[in-house]
Order: sequence, then C-alpha cells, then structure tokens
Amino acid sequence: MSSPKTDYDVIMIGGGVNGLAGAAYLQKSGLNVAVFERRDESGTFCATEEVLHPGVKLNLHASLLLTHYGPAYVDLELERFGLELLRPPGAAFGYFYPFLDGNAVLFSSRDARETYEAWKRISPKDAETYRTIVNFFGPMMPAMFHAGYADKHTDESFLRLLDAYEKLPIFPKDWLWMTGVEFVDCIFENEQIKVAVLSYPATSGVEGISSRLSGPLGVLNFLLMFSAEGGYTARGGSHGLTHSLVRCFVHHGGKIFYNCPVEKVIIENNQAKGVRLSSLATYPEAEFKASRAVISDVSAKPTFFGLIGEEHLPASALAPLKRFDYRGSTLFTNYYVMDAKPNFACSEKFPEANNTFVYNFGAETMNDVGRLIDNVMVRDLPPDPPIVWGAAFNYCIADPTQAPPGQYTLLTWAIVPYEIRPLGGPEKWDDLRESYADKVEAVFEQYLPNLATAKIARYVNTPHDYVRRSPHCGGNMHPSGSVNEAQMWSWKPFAGCGAPKTPIDSFYLCQSTGAANYTNLGAGYAAACEVIDDMGKGRPDWWRAKAFEGATELLRRQGITQRFSVD
Repeated sequence: MSSPKTDYDVIMIGGGVNGLAGAAYLQKSGLNVAVFERRDESGTFCATEEVLHPGVKLNLHASLLLTHYGPAYVDLELERFGLELLRPPGAAFGYFYPFLDGNAVLFSSRDARETYEAWKRISPKDAETYRTIVNFFGPMMPAMFHAGYADKHTDESFLRLLDAYEKLPIFPKDWLWMTGVEFVDCIFENEQIKVAVLSYPATSGVEGISSRLSGPLGVLNFLLMFSAEGGYTARGGSHGLTHSLVRCFVHHGGKIFYNCPVEKVIIENNQAKGVRLSSLATYPEAEFKASRAVISDVSAKPTFFGLIGEEHLPASALAPLKRFDYRGSTLFTNYYVMDAKPNFACSEKFPEANNTFVYNFGAETMNDVGRLIDNVMVRDLPPDPPIVWGAAFNYCIADPTQAPPGQYTLLTWAIVPYEIRPLGGPEKWDDLRESYADKVEAVFEQYLPNLATAKIARYVNTPHDYVRRSPHCGGNMHPSGSVNEAQMWSWKPFAGCGAPKTPIDSFYLCQSTGAANYTNLGAGYAAACEVIDDMGKGRPDWWRAKAFEGATELLRRQGITQRFSVD
C-alpha cells in the first residue's frame, strides 16, 4: 500500500451510489476502474447509522429505494451481493396522504385499479380523470420509465415525450406553460386530491411544482410511478444498497481509495488524463492516470469550478454553468423511535394507512401549498407552523431489523429553505434545531396521536447538517440542484454540456445529469453506457436489462401481476 497502482482505464471521483453503479458496470465489462472517495465510507447520501441507541438504525438521507426501477438492479445482480428490498407484507398501497378530517388519499403500489377504487371514496370525478390518464399511458409505462430513469436525455427524446403527452385529450392545450400547481388545479376537482397529488413530486423540491414544464412532468411521473410499483426499504436500512454496490465492484476487481479527496482533474490538450489528490489524502498529492475516462460523481459547480477550473471551459459552457442554481428546498428531519406500532388517526376510515410504508402530511388546502412555496422560494424563512411535505417513512413495518424487537422507527422530512438569510444564514439552523423539531412534532401528533405516548427518543438533522455531511449538495436536498425547467432533461446540469459527456474530452458526469440522480441508479447507468459506447467496445451480453424488470420480478415473487391501467 505504500506504492499503490497508479494507472487505470477509468477513474471515478466520488463513491456515492450512482458513482459506484457506473464504476461497477465498467469494471464488470472488463475495464480496470478505481474509485476515489473523500470519506472513509461510501454512499454519503445512502447511509444508515446507529446515532441514537444500539440497534436503532436511522437512514440519514435516502429512504425510499427505487433501485428495482433501473437496469442496474438486474445487470449488476445486486441481490447476489446482499441487497434485499422490503416493504410491508401484503401492503396494497405504497403511499398515502392523511387529512385532519379523517380522510386519506391512497396510491396503490401495484395496481392502478386499487388507486382508482380508493379515490372513488374521496372524489368519483377525479377517480375518472385518474383512470383516463393511466389507461392512456399504461401501455407505454415500461418504455417511458426506461427513457426517464436510464437512457441519456436528449432533445430528440424530449420532443418524443412532449408528443406523447400532447395526445391525451384531457390535458389543457397550454399545459406546457403551466406550473405543477396550475396543472393539478386545472385537471382535478377535489381539494384533497389536489394536495395529495402535489405532495409527492414536492419531495423532489417545491421549486419543481412551482416551475413551468418540470411541474406538470413531475406530477405525471408521480401518478404513473405509484400506479406501477412504488418503493421499498432495504433489510438493515438504505445503506444495504451501498454495501451491495461496493461488494459487486470489488468482486469484479475494482479498487476503492477511501480518505482520498481529489484536488484536480489532470487535463492535457482538453483531454482528461487522470487526477491529483488533495494534500489531506491518504496519499497526499499523488497522481493517478486514466487511459480511457475520468468520471465525476460530484455536483456541477464543485466539479467544473473546483476539479476542472474555469480556464478549461469555453464561454458557451461557462456562461450557463455560472447560472447553475442550487436554490430551493432542503430537508429538516425528525427521526423517532416508538414502543408501539404507529396508529394514524385516518386509519379509522382507511385502515390500510397503518400498513403503508410512505406517507406525507401537513398541507390541508391549496392555500397551504402556496404558503409553503412562498416561505421556501420567496421569504426564505421556515414555514410556521410547519408543512412537512418532504415525505415520511414508517420503516419497521417493512423491515423489523431496523430497530430492536417491539420498537418502531419513523422519519419526517419537513421542506424548508436552506439559507434563511433573514435569520442570519444557514448556521442559524443549529440554534433552531430543537425548537423547530418541536413544531414539526406538534403537527405530526395531529395525524399520529399515539406518538405522544409511544415515543422513546427523537433525533434531528437540520439542513446545515446535510451540507456538513456532503458540501457539494449546495444546500439543496439533491446535489443535482434546483428542479426547474432550465435544469432538466437535456439541459441538465447546464445547456450545452451534453451530459454525461462534457466539454472536456474523456471527462464524464454521473451526477447532476439528465438521468435521475436517485436510488434507481440511472445516472450511473447512463454514464457507463456513454463511456463504453464512446470506446466502441460494445456492451457485453449481461448488459441488457430494461427499467422495470426488477420491479416486475419482485412482485411476481409475491404472486402479484402489475397492472399499469385501470381497465
């Protein structure tokens, strides 16, 4: 180890789950790949730690695993390497949204008809609108999700997407120019349906539902996703995904360098040739060469302003990069341990809620939605009283191993702004930690009354804690930046980049790209595809999976056949 190997085919900067997935694809295909991670552990945003008391496993960021949506689940044989995806046994619904009047809007995790029947209990008219939407898109679902979660996003694929959407008669003619809020307000009638439909796409950032184009697309993605399958946790917590990717990569011969932050990408004649490590690395200022490609799993601005340097970028790339936007919403998190199973107030009318893994709460009306957007995007102050809307998770009903016997863990993500300049800046979150957590809890107890008597302990993460953990996220809940029309599809991370390619030869991105930067591993998959295709090497036979193959197989084992449409 005093003289590590310094020459590789491919170097990956960053050991997040998408970086690991991209590296594993390339290593398994026969290339020699090294991953350089600044921390002593992979998977910064896909971590599970015992920060309260022994045996209580808290997922410190990634909580809803969508790995089964992407091709990597099958291609990389992640089950073989220890990943076991779980959700509540027999659960029909993947997501619910409770209201203080005892109603709940339910979304099936396996069958569009189940969602349709549940909606009829709230609004028969909106149930028929939902039916029209999913019946239209049902036959296209697997192909649409592969295009969204795996393929490189291009201008041509965006135009095909628009063409498909514009053929649905119930869509308003000007839907392309609507915000997500306007779109939902236009096509649905019932206030509770509207709030519930907006709540899940808002978990990717309220700037998404308040922006044009990306807002309607986010709403449709949500409706179709939970008609198709929904999400899981992993046995032992989210970090199980990280472990499986590391095992896969190392099994095929890959090398991970921990405690090795990269200082610079070595560039010669506009071509990436390797990396130089930081003076604080395990191998201080050491240089490592890459004969084929260097890939960054770090977000856009730290990558290009830090690792590359402005002097290597043409004005056509530098100008849009300087406009890259991290502003928007981030997460304030309450974690709970209870000594009784969570019992939601809405379960008197909708007993299915107590066996559902993912939920959200807090906004009761569309006016509440507007207030949240105003606080986060305009006033830059945390909403008071809080509107959670970052999603919430009921872990132990899906995976009892995440807490000692007889205990249950939950998470609530409250959407808040990061900067809070009127209060003195993001460092002030340290002072607000417990007082704001109390406010979130007071709201939560209205929906989960037995929290007050069954709570054993609480742990709090503030937005500034997330930045300390992963500085390259820029204060946003996702390192890929703000969710808006200027930073989506083929224009992500910035117009003219061509991600996963970049203006630098042999330098690629698997972060802040058009493909989803989530636990479906689409960004890592897309980057690996781009590298192997540019080499003219050809993809091996095992590199063939399509989106949804893993999801279909998981349901088949449970004796369930997916139904993408109501009829």
